Amino acid sequence: MKKGNNIRLRADGRFEARYVKGRDESGKIRYGYCYGRTYEEAESKRAALLSQDVPMRRLNLLVLGAGSHGDEVMELAQSLRLFDKVSFLDDFVSERAIGKCRDFEAYLDEYGAAIPAVGDTALRMRWMSELVRAGFAIPTLIHPTASIAGSVQIGGGVVVCARATISTGAVIGKGCIISSGATIGRNVHLPDWTYVECGEVVGEHAYK
Repeated sequence: MKKGNNIRLRADGRFEARYVKGRDESGKIRYGYCYGRTYEEAESKRAALLSQDVPMRRLNLLVLGAGSHGDEVMELAQSLRLFDKVSFLDDFVSERAIGKCRDFEAYLDEYGAAIPAVGDTALRMRWMSELVRAGFAIPTLIHPTASIAGSVQIGGGVVVCARATISTGAVIGKGCIISSGATIGRNVHLPDWTYVECGEVVGEHAYK
């Protein structure tokens, strides 16, 4: 039976997905819960909730990875004005980071949200899973200059960079990176964790 990722099977048969909702007056983390008849439904409801602006406004954000993509994610997050503070964790670029990626749990009390900012898919998946398990909220970040059709569905932890275009009927899986100037065509179903390069055009039949 599928478990984990801060999702559990309740005694009443429903799946319960936990997420960081905010903090009380003393600064202690408050958790919220989403429910579903299946693991996937509970996970989907949580991802949709965390992609909204309101829950993110009371949180600071950690960006794991201070490379070129990390810089892009940092500037994107700052442009949205949703976070009081945005900081890097990085295992190598110490002069711009407040700590090491492997020590992310030590920052949970101060930073309620976090997102991996690396192109390596396996590393991004591992960090995302560990961050969620630790209790971090994983935001979806969409640049203000991106053009996204109203019918588009976007999963949790997705990063959509400047001037990207996502066309009618597209479905973007969780953890995807859509780089600057990229175009996702009509009705494209982009698999989880896909990395779309700068200026790349993904057509309707790319993943069929």
